[in-house]
Amino acid sequence: MDAYNGTVGDVARARFIKRAQELGLTPEEVSDLLSLRVDPDTPCNDVERQIEMKIADLEEKIRASQRMKQILAELMTSCAGRGPAGECPIRESNRRQEEMIVALEATHQQIVQQERLHALGEMASGIAHDFNNALSSIMGYSELLLMTPEGLDDRERVTGDLQTINTAAKDAAKVVSRLREFYRRRDEGEIFLPVSLKQLVEQAVSLTQPRWKDQAQARGITINIETDFQKVPLVSGNEADLREALTNLIFNAVDAMPDGGTITVRTHAEGECVVLEFSDTGTGMTEEVRRRCLEPFFTTKGERGTGLGLAMVYGIIQRHEGTIAIQSELGRGTTFIIRLPVQMEPKAEGRKQETATPVRALRVLVVEDEPLTLKVLSEYLVGDGHTVETATTGREGVERFQAGRFDLVMTDMAMPGMSGDHLAHLIKQAAPHTPVMLVTGFGESMNAAGERPEGVDLIVNKPVTLTALRQAVAKVMAERRSLQEETDGS
Repeated sequence: MDAYNGTVGDVARARFIKRAQELGLTPEEVSDLLSLRVDPDTPCNDVERQIEMKIADLEEKIRASQRMKQILAELMTSCAGRGPAGECPIRESNRRQEEMIVALEATHQQIVQQERLHALGEMASGIAHDFNNALSSIMGYSELLLMTPEGLDDRERVTGDLQTINTAAKDAAKVVSRLREFYRRRDEGEIFLPVSLKQLVEQAVSLTQPRWKDQAQARGITINIETDFQKVPLVSGNEADLREALTNLIFNAVDAMPDGGTITVRTHAEGECVVLEFSDTGTGMTEEVRRRCLEPFFTTKGERGTGLGLAMVYGIIQRHEGTIAIQSELGRGTTFIIRLPVQMEPKAEGRKQETATPVRALRVLVVEDEPLTLKVLSEYLVGDGHTVETATTGREGVERFQAGRFDLVMTDMAMPGMSGDHLAHLIKQAAPHTPVMLVTGFGESMNAAGERPEGVDLIVNKPVTLTALRQAVAKVMAERRSLQEETDGS
């Protein structure tokens, strides 16, 4: 078998020169091919294969070059025929494409905005729904007390009803703050306390009685709630949030039993968890509904539903590091199985209850444009021995302050004519050492964002309880004393 001594042999040379000429190769390209170096012992046919591969590669490059030349020729031809304005059709096409992209982006933003507005509408509907749930207990029990004055002598019953109303009112106060509850992670500083699930279930059953019992009986149907509580340890959690979750489960079960039925609540221990089983004998769910029922805004109730109740339940349980499972069959009812971790031994600082140190009698100026809120705050303060003057606008508050001497000023934030933060600024200009408390419905969001207007010493969230007000007054007056001692010492 022939071999080549370093270069292609004469026969191969003539063969490939002819092939190269047919392909239209330049002399330089032919020279590159003929300079192929091979091992002296390489058989002839292997050398030929190497040259064939090199020619094939070169042919592909030539074809690619020819395609590129064709495209360039078409572009030149296209640019040669310009429109009436002398603009290149390619540039015109690019401009139109850019306009289409801008239009698409604008349409996309519009769709996003519409979806946001739709979601806000659904959220507002859900908040109204939750308010109505809480108010139904307040209205129901207060009406019962007003309609049966002879029953007011039953001190135990009246105390129980008032406690239920107070609990419902506190839960209603959390409705706005629950706007951020969907899948919100537990705040690092949020302290969970020992909670009795048995007690929470009993409270939720009592709070929702006007709905599952009274309203149901008015429609001619009967709904019973049965409980089976085994002895279980306490769980770690937020009472109001867990009570809200149970309330939503009860309302969901009532809606699932339009012809009446039974709700059964069971508890038992399972390892380091407490299990709460919540069952109803209602219509049940299809597999698709079961899989999606925890999604926000998903509802099978049409206009009557908001799709927020079960999503809220899921968010609360998840934040409590618990789990929720659903068992359901169409026509055979539904069971929610909730597992919550057992309460661990709390840290010493977590067990400390924040108590208000009694303060001396103060002269307090309260500025509030809402008459009922003004009355409640005044009665809280007068009940604790303070002297109170009131104003219903910011400007009236300035006049009252200038005409008297006050140890403390409390003001609302949003008021006509002059806002509370502006009032605080004017008071601090006149009396830098007078504490100013901002009592506002925006308190929670302002504190969370670290926003404190100039001149404000403390922000208190509405609605404010007597205990919270006492704590706030004690805190702000203690800070004033501390500042005064530092000033005197210097």
